[in-house]
Amino acid sequence: MEEVQSRNLPENYPSESTTVKEQLDNIKSLKFLSENWKQILLLVLSTFLIYSITLTYDFVNYDDYYLVYQNESFLKNPVNIFNSFSTSAFTSWRQESVYYRPILLVSYIIDYNLWNLNPSGYHFTNIVLHLFSGTLLYLLLMSMLKNRWFSLFGALVFSLHPINVESVAWIAGRNDILLGLFILMMIYFYHRWNESENKNRFYLSLSVLSFTLALFTKESAAFYIILIPVYEIILKEEKLVSLFSLKFLKRLSLFFIPLIIYLSIRVLLFGKMIGAEEVYGNLSLSGRLQLAPAILMENLKFIILPVRLSIDHPLDKVIWTEAPWVFFAFIISILLIVTLFIATRRKSNFSFALFWIAVGLLPALNIIPLAVPILEHRLYTPLAGFSLVLASIGLSIRFKEGNLPGKIFISILVIIFAALTFMRIPVWKNSESLWLDTIAKIPSSQRPYFNLAGYYFDKQEYDKSISLLKKYIELAPDDFSGYSKLRQTYYISGKIPEAVQVCRELIRLDWKNENRYIELGTLFEQLNQPDSAISIYNSGIKFDSAFYRLHERLGLIYANLNQFQTAKQSFVKSIHINPNYGSAYFNLAKVYAVLGNPDSSLTLIQQGEQKSKIPTDVAQLREYILAQKQK
Repeated sequence: MEEVQSRNLPENYPSESTTVKEQLDNIKSLKFLSENWKQILLLVLSTFLIYSITLTYDFVNYDDYYLVYQNESFLKNPVNIFNSFSTSAFTSWRQESVYYRPILLVSYIIDYNLWNLNPSGYHFTNIVLHLFSGTLLYLLLMSMLKNRWFSLFGALVFSLHPINVESVAWIAGRNDILLGLFILMMIYFYHRWNESENKNRFYLSLSVLSFTLALFTKESAAFYIILIPVYEIILKEEKLVSLFSLKFLKRLSLFFIPLIIYLSIRVLLFGKMIGAEEVYGNLSLSGRLQLAPAILMENLKFIILPVRLSIDHPLDKVIWTEAPWVFFAFIISILLIVTLFIATRRKSNFSFALFWIAVGLLPALNIIPLAVPILEHRLYTPLAGFSLVLASIGLSIRFKEGNLPGKIFISILVIIFAALTFMRIPVWKNSESLWLDTIAKIPSSQRPYFNLAGYYFDKQEYDKSISLLKKYIELAPDDFSGYSKLRQTYYISGKIPEAVQVCRELIRLDWKNENRYIELGTLFEQLNQPDSAISIYNSGIKFDSAFYRLHERLGLIYANLNQFQTAKQSFVKSIHINPNYGSAYFNLAKVYAVLGNPDSSLTLIQQGEQKSKIPTDVAQLREYILAQKQK
């Protein structure tokens, strides 16, 4: 049995056979588990313990409602597991969205069929997925570093880092946990394939499958294909020219095939190849490139110094956009690029980890426009590379007494990160705690006031909602959604004069918008004040006689007052202004029916049906007229 003698391996690494045979794989896997179960158990228990409090947390009104709570009609049907691959993530709420996240939807469908709308179940799934990510990172670090201690603490850095709280404690943050898990699987299996003496293609197939799952989880997964050639150059110590060899290109094509399929599906479904964030590009490419160093520095700050974390990081509040920090951000960005170039010449785990971070940060730099330029949950996958960096640094710190300084260094970091995570998690208890925390840290940010007002509105705490909406309008005077929500809150809480005043303010700010007059007019109609409603509609028509819906509204009021001739004139005007407005045809048909002219009524119904879908009551009217004509 000479050929199975132990190698001289680093401290604490389990002995292995010098000639790895395929028939010994199962035995070695069992041996690995038997020698590492304590480390894995410690990792799992510490992570679960710190996140277990989230099992008592609620949904929050920040994508949780849209993806899960208000998406019940889609999630409750298991057949929609297949339909998830042909629709947007916000399928039941925002049909125009092109966020293509089918794996995320599938996970929610499974959750719903297990827990219905119990948020504890969804939080449990997030924790379990995070545990899988942390455990897989430990396996990867062990395979690379061959040291239990630093592999464990590297995995603990990742699992207990406060920047990951947003992904784990937030139900909608699951997308980045899944992305991180699949990218870790991709690299782990690719590494296993390279390390196996017989180049077991099973591992390569699993790596490609993992990349495919990552793509159908989140579009930013496409960037991580870069890690495959980086792995070849740095960890396999291949020359750059080898990347153009037929052998490697064939292997790389295995990853490009699912990427091409994924992009083709996006084009077929949404007419766009790039991610959903393409919709939000309001800066030129040159403008986004100028801001990239500032965004890079802010993200690196979150990873290295995770303090003052928040759900909201307005770009105009980032210090790296101001002098003299903008200059430092640019210089440091250049230095980091140079560092990456140098890293390609130093074949080490540390160099590979640097590229992992760089590749992970690329989709977060707003070069391809993002809806919100800076969000913490985007750093979940890059943080795995940061954990490898720290573990590599700790392992390299050696004195006469061995690795003790490195162990102390990384142990202190784990303790600090765990404490910060413990303090950060309660922020996600519910919508109130989330947005109050954001307001406390960024009082000039607009969105927290609006979302917190919505939370209090749902709780019927209208006075709190009104106060927050006023603050929101103060910060965002040009956003009419704040006024609309404030008007609704005043009305439903019985403060009618205040609701009317808000409507008048909206008309003053946006007098060219027909909807502003309709909002106030319908409010008077609901209050059974037709004269006031007529006055408002006429004032709008005075500004612009082409407001065809105002003519229709007048017709409806006159019809309710049994002034059918006047109502008929208003509907005719509406049709004259907009001949394609089906609603006016249907309402005029009702008037003709009342006036005893069924033939004209049928003609108008037929004309209206050519413009829009016929309402149920109008369809019933047509059936009644036809029945009367047959008698």
